[in-house]
Amino acid sequence: MKRVSWITLILGIWLVISPFAFGSTVVNAAASNNVVIGVLLIGSSWWILAATHDVTGLSWFQMLCGIWLVIAPFVLRYGATRHSALNDVVVGAVAFLVGLLETVRVDHRPMKTA
Repeated sequence: MKRVSWITLILGIWLVISPFAFGSTVVNAAASNNVVIGVLLIGSSWWILAATHDVTGLSWFQMLCGIWLVIAPFVLRYGATRHSALNDVVVGAVAFLVGLLETVRVDHRPMKTA
């Protein structure tokens, strides 16, 4: 279901620009994490959108990125920065749900008969 992959692509772009949108002038754990995960989500979304074959593994990868974004503020200890932490939790939850939707949709696609 390639239509929902656009959501993850947009989330990845947002993650890359969010440290600057929140006015972060210092490279810290939150900014670095957002840029790295954002680039990974952009790349995997682009791959899904361009693919002509089954890419269920990439959907699972996006789900793992979403889980990481939800727990990252607590693991990397930037939960005190509320706007960064809340941003990551919300974006992570949406990325996880989109990845789950892609995985479920791909797994339950009816087989084509010749």
